[in-house]
Amino acid sequence: MNRLAGIIVAAIGLLVAILSIVKIVPGLTGAGVAMIFLGGLIIGLSFVDKPDSEGAEKMSTPGTLANMFVAPTDVFRNLRRHPRWLVAVLIMSVLSSIYVNLFVTRLTPERVVGFTTEKTLEMPMMNDEARKQVQAGSDEQIAAFRNPVQIAGSAVTAFTSSVFGFAFLALIFFLFVMAMGGKINYWQAFSAAVYAALPFSIIRFVLNTIILFIKDPDDIHPILGQGSLIQDNLSFLVTPAANPVIYSFLASITLLGFYWLWLNATGLKNAGEKVTGTIAWSASIAIYVVLILFSVALAAIFPGFIS
Repeated sequence: MNRLAGIIVAAIGLLVAILSIVKIVPGLTGAGVAMIFLGGLIIGLSFVDKPDSEGAEKMSTPGTLANMFVAPTDVFRNLRRHPRWLVAVLIMSVLSSIYVNLFVTRLTPERVVGFTTEKTLEMPMMNDEARKQVQAGSDEQIAAFRNPVQIAGSAVTAFTSSVFGFAFLALIFFLFVMAMGGKINYWQAFSAAVYAALPFSIIRFVLNTIILFIKDPDDIHPILGQGSLIQDNLSFLVTPAANPVIYSFLASITLLGFYWLWLNATGLKNAGEKVTGTIAWSASIAIYVVLILFSVALAAIFPGFIS
């Protein structure tokens, strides 16, 4: 069934890409290509065996979503025999797309694109030809933020990126657990990674949306604000322009981040066949540290974008 779904998704993506290229439905080439890759991923994952589910009752989807906030351990134990991911990723992708569009509408496309363009042009590696291309593309980006078709295409691309991201994260968790002497099925690691992110994403969406409409738009950073407006870290101790690396480091260590860290460890321990708390926490902390280092590296390479 998954294999057939992958073929259908890839075929639709090919059709969308062709229609976009020939200008029948312009602006959806990226979304079409993303669907082709998504279909390929689904086909590839269809060859991965799922764990035995015999004798284990499957928790309903509404029950799974609700219990992630009150009884996550029960959910992860059920995912051990009935791993799934689609509904959770859909919810997170939709919420992410809604927030991005609310953010751009609140600050205006002109300000968001203008700020990004300005910072891009300030980069030392930009030559005259590249500057012209960036300036020419800014109008197209502004128009894309107002085009419903391209907004929908961006949502499809975001969903695909999320699936690939979780698939890669699951692969890291799977290899880490196996290397540490544990036992976990890839689908168990996949579903644990996805559902560990669900409560974190929903809470972050709600808080970010509330703050977005309470705060003065002029006080919101056009780039950093797209990631989070929640002040649950110590980044306020430094000025982004003066200390971009330290600012990014402090901004990466958040209360919600610790919540996500705990959910990952809980998920791996309870969704896996044989995963100790030490293995689960080691894998979760390792990923968290890598993400912090990645954020710090970006700040060191592109300090102008957070000033």
